[in-house]
Amino acid sequence: MAQPSLGELHQRLWQDRSGATTTEESARRQWWAALQVIQEDFSAQLREGGVWLAAPLPALYEPNLLQALQGWVWVPERFSPWALNLPLLPGQAKAETSLWSPLRLQPEDGHDPFLVLVTRRLQLAISLRQVAGQCELLVRFDGAALSQALELLVQRLLQEDPRHGGALRGVLEQLGPVTMTDNLGSERRFWSALACRLAAMPPSLTVMASPAVSEGSPGQDGLDTGATSTELEFLEALSHGIRTPLATIRVLSRTLRRRADLGEDVQRQLAQIDAECTAQIDRFGLIFHTAELQRQPKAQRLLSRTDLARLVEQQHRQWQQQLEHYGIQVQLELKPSLPDIMSDPLLLTPMLAGVVERFAQGLRSGTTLRVILTRAGGKLRLQLRGDSQHGRNEPGETHLGAVLTWKPETGRLHLSRSAIRQLFSSLGGRMAERGPQQLTMFFPLA
Repeated sequence: MAQPSLGELHQRLWQDRSGATTTEESARRQWWAALQVIQEDFSAQLREGGVWLAAPLPALYEPNLLQALQGWVWVPERFSPWALNLPLLPGQAKAETSLWSPLRLQPEDGHDPFLVLVTRRLQLAISLRQVAGQCELLVRFDGAALSQALELLVQRLLQEDPRHGGALRGVLEQLGPVTMTDNLGSERRFWSALACRLAAMPPSLTVMASPAVSEGSPGQDGLDTGATSTELEFLEALSHGIRTPLATIRVLSRTLRRRADLGEDVQRQLAQIDAECTAQIDRFGLIFHTAELQRQPKAQRLLSRTDLARLVEQQHRQWQQQLEHYGIQVQLELKPSLPDIMSDPLLLTPMLAGVVERFAQGLRSGTTLRVILTRAGGKLRLQLRGDSQHGRNEPGETHLGAVLTWKPETGRLHLSRSAIRQLFSSLGGRMAERGPQQLTMFFPLA
């Protein structure tokens, strides 16, 4: 009997179904929002135990929930060394305590992502597929489709590795038949929660598409297009793998902060841990999105009304904490009654944080960094200025491909200048550097 392919799994899931096609950017946002809903809104059901199977990368990422589940993930062959170095739960050191079992993706499997999740009270499948240059997202709760999907996956595992196939079959027998007794309630709750998360993103009523980003040479608004697909997929996987343990640490620190018996010093240290984890999660989230943008340099991004003045005011405290170890103070100079701009606030916030930190590394300790926001014709102009006449020598950079640079003196990864320019362009903005003491960003008015 021929080994079933994961392409057949997608065909079974999509049988007699068709979703609304949309851009890949929009479909991926729906995908990630759906994964958040599953792990946050249905966390109680996940803790009861069950199984999950996914490809081409791990779909679930909350270790505190995954310790109750048994998982299998098919990954591309080039990721095998990375996949074998699986994340462990805090305090664990043995490989057998890893959160899922890695399997090798075959050429006939394709690369469309999917997730099949089965617990006693929550059973669903998610699939994302390409259709004529567009994307469709499918979420199924019906027992018939899930039973067929599980049957195919059991056959695949039995032929691929009988130990894995037997383990999956054993867990499913313990869980009982896929009856979906609470199908309607789970489905309504899921779609309601997903709608709330998507509504929290930039509103669709005021969105516009950003112009296609040109594939320019380094130093212009484009990235060096020499980046390979393998390199970019590895960056996405690396970013995902780093954010997972950081998110766990942040959750644990926030849980500890709720305790009333902790002193002020401990509370302050936990707050610092939370802030640092958040900064690094945002940093690697930005790397993930930049890698996606590099893979589709002409893709359009949906932009929405953004109150840039309010965003800058809200981020002032975080920027100040960010630059304290450089001995730099941040001073805001915002003109009153500034109009909104068109941008993507979800990405603009970590983007500005990265630019502010990178700019500050070229300033002397004791310098005041002035952040000036004014109107300039049909745009808003955001300037970063150092009040010292002399900057310090910025640490040397080592380029790691087209997207990243590494500064050995600080040990930090940064987006390359060409990557920053392209990302700003995708967010509707433009960046101009005028020496080490001034950087100017322009954003179109709404």
